[in-house]
Amino acid sequence: MKRLALLLSLLAIALFAACGEQADEGTTVRIEDTDEAAMAEVTIVNGLEAWDIYFIFIDPADEPWTEDLLGETDILAPGESFTVNIEVGIWDMMVEDEDGDTYTLWQVDIGPEGYQWNVTLDDLDAGWDEDEFTEPQVIETGEGSTYIGITNDLQGWSIYWVFVDPTDADWSDDRMGSDILYQDDQLIVWVDPGTYDIKVEDEDGDTYTLWDVEVDAAGFEWSVTLDDMDPMMVDETFEEISLETGEGTAPITIINTLGGWDIYYVYVDSSDSPWGEDRLGADILTESNAITVWVDPGSYDIRVQDVDEDTYTIWGIDVDENGYEWAVTIEDMD
Repeated sequence: MKRLALLLSLLAIALFAACGEQADEGTTVRIEDTDEAAMAEVTIVNGLEAWDIYFIFIDPADEPWTEDLLGETDILAPGESFTVNIEVGIWDMMVEDEDGDTYTLWQVDIGPEGYQWNVTLDDLDAGWDEDEFTEPQVIETGEGSTYIGITNDLQGWSIYWVFVDPTDADWSDDRMGSDILYQDDQLIVWVDPGTYDIKVEDEDGDTYTLWDVEVDAAGFEWSVTLDDMDPMMVDETFEEISLETGEGTAPITIINTLGGWDIYYVYVDSSDSPWGEDRLGADILTESNAITVWVDPGSYDIRVQDVDEDTYTIWGIDVDENGYEWAVTIEDMD
């Protein structure tokens, strides 16, 4: 087990190393070997393709997590690496990306030869039993000579309800029962040839509807995507608002066109600077509403975060006095 003094040295040096800009070849945190303990080199490589790593924790397996080794200002971009020298022993490792997702290795036996962890999406900590959903499931219901196949392609949102009814009839009972369609799962509804309306509803209560679908003997298949989401119903008393903030001669206007997800945070900062303060403050950007951030001409990074904590980011936008307008859509999700 690492001695307390050695652990404090590790943290202090890691924070000191984080103050500078990280080079592509990687950052190394080295610890002075004061007690002649056997040391090993551990390297963390960001293999997440498009997600930055914001936090790195490496602690003895029998102790709780301590301080982030990256520090408050440093970020591990895709392809970059972070190296630390630690004592030979049993260690736990955890990294957290920009979306707050965590990736953890438990009880890693670090020998004198050292250890390298190339963090990939396969290492993502799951919120469910991974073995339960390794293969997409196919559920069947109904009676008839042809079928309607509905596949969940909602990028992570589960489908809880499915309605399939003749076009000249009202919506009847949910076809899912107690089942749930997770990503890539499929529901087969057996019906007679005819014209049908089809509606599904996801875990957030968002609906996706097809009207007047002609189903012949060959059947019909629908892969439901976020582009199929029904427009949100808007109260007639709803008044569009446009917020303004900042100082400068160039306007950056951000419009919420996410189809129902409110925007809670907006960041607009120079491309050579870290993210600053949220530009929305206590306000919320609802559907079709906009915020204009006044800045000086230059290169800017822009990020928004919605009610589900999903982020949408564009990098290196050149803004002149004519300004820049970004209508944020689901396709912009990080």
